[in-house]
Amino acid sequence: MFPVGGAGLGLLILRLCAAAMLVNPMLKSTVTLPFWAAAALIVINISLCVGAFTPVGCIASGLAQIAMLFCNIDRDLYELAFSLGVTSALFLLGPGAFSVDGRLFGRRLILPSGSE
Repeated sequence: MFPVGGAGLGLLILRLCAAAMLVNPMLKSTVTLPFWAAAALIVINISLCVGAFTPVGCIASGLAQIAMLFCNIDRDLYELAFSLGVTSALFLLGPGAFSVDGRLFGRRLILPSGSE
């Protein structure tokens, strides 16, 4: 669940890409957000970057991206599809060992009940 090595590094890169793709439409000079929306995006991005509560962050990120369609935020549909794809992949794969979730829930050795 929390792979190390190359797979863990790949998941770290995937987390950073998911966070960057969420904030990318907000960098346009024509976009203005209310304070609460900007604060929510910052919290989601920090959660994705550090890997804290990754499944919840992925769901929140996906909902925020879909909500952007219904707001006045101009968004390319291809960009949205790829961003939702990256977020979905991160949700399904998990955060990896280089994350807060990896430290909190960690790798554990599970032994059968009869072995000592």
